[in-house]
Amino acid sequence: MSSVKTTILVTGGAGYIGSHTVLALKQAGYEVIVLDNLVYGHQDLVKNVLQVELVVGDISDRSL
Repeated sequence: MSSVKTTILVTGGAGYIGSHTVLALKQAGYEVIVLDNLVYGHQDLVKNVLQVELVVGDISDRSL
């Protein structure tokens, strides 16, 4: 069995549903990165509660 952790990008992970998804993925052993434009999401939730990397931006931004 591989010891390499799988990293999953959760778009909208700073919102209500996304944050619960992030928690479930972390509990299952995945490393998680959140991409959110913070229109409805909460930066403090991601950084202080979920404690995962937050990329602030929009999926429609090609350069991102």
